[in-house]
Amino acid sequence: MRYWPAWPQIKPNKNLIFFLLLALFASGCISAKTTKSAATLLKTYDRLPAATLIEKINTLTEVNSVTGNASLKLTDLKLSTEGKIEPYRPADALVVLQRPEQIRLLVRVPITKQNIADMTSDGEKFRIAVYFPDEYRRFLVGSNDRNYNEQVDNISPDPNEKKQQQQQQISSIARIRPQHITEAILVKPIEANDSFQYFVSDLTRQEVDNVVGQTPKTVLRTYQVLYLLEKINETELKLVKQFWFDRTQSNLPLAHMQIFNGQGALVSEVSYKKYKAIGKTSFPQAVEIIRARDNYILELNFDDTKENNPIDKKAFFLENTQKLPEKDLDAS
Repeated sequence: MRYWPAWPQIKPNKNLIFFLLLALFASGCISAKTTKSAATLLKTYDRLPAATLIEKINTLTEVNSVTGNASLKLTDLKLSTEGKIEPYRPADALVVLQRPEQIRLLVRVPITKQNIADMTSDGEKFRIAVYFPDEYRRFLVGSNDRNYNEQVDNISPDPNEKKQQQQQQISSIARIRPQHITEAILVKPIEANDSFQYFVSDLTRQEVDNVVGQTPKTVLRTYQVLYLLEKINETELKLVKQFWFDRTQSNLPLAHMQIFNGQGALVSEVSYKKYKAIGKTSFPQAVEIIRARDNYILELNFDDTKENNPIDKKAFFLENTQKLPEKDLDAS
């Protein structure tokens, strides 16, 4: 018994089937192979033992002092929670560094060489002179281990929009603690004692590879990461730093360093590029410091550097020779 009519018997027409398939292929309904662009997995070199990675970090201390001219680029992250960032025009900078934590940073307007700001730190106290623009000239003194972001952000508020932008740029410069630069560039050695432990792992992350003269492309880059942990008590450890070594380069250079505070929060992420060989070690000619909690990114691209030259201690003590209005941030 049938409940529906039988299908009529139709003899297949080979020509009809051929033209039907041809039409489907041409329209894209059927594809023999789909090609999609994907990130390129970069070739990797052999891993290094943890002891060798630690030695690579510790040999950086062979660079005891650095002097050099650089291009400085500052990006304000204060509005980053709203999806906005504000990069400022690059400035010229004179950078003088000496271990353990001494720094002199003079920022100037390109071409005219007008001083914008000058700052020093001896590792404990910092001193910042703001010279330009004229209405924000002042001399700030504070301690390296304190946070003054709220005080700095409230410097001389002005209803004029242009002056507000200038004031924001000055507050961004004033938020740069000199020790943020010294800890990024004068990397401290890893001490061999029972207070610290470490382990190593591989991580691969997707990045945009920018090569001069080539179209940027997305790549998968593999790193060997050294995790440095400090012992709190018999049962607890805290993460102190992560050192990222680039396994896509034969000598596995230090590409990134991440620094964490006592609560385990990331406070600084530093990237290193364009290494210059110095004896048994090397020094990066391009450094990027991301301080998201301090609302800024600082990029330093050195024209050239001189290492291990003697530097007078007076270079690291900034005096208020221009009698700028002085503010002791610790007294506020």
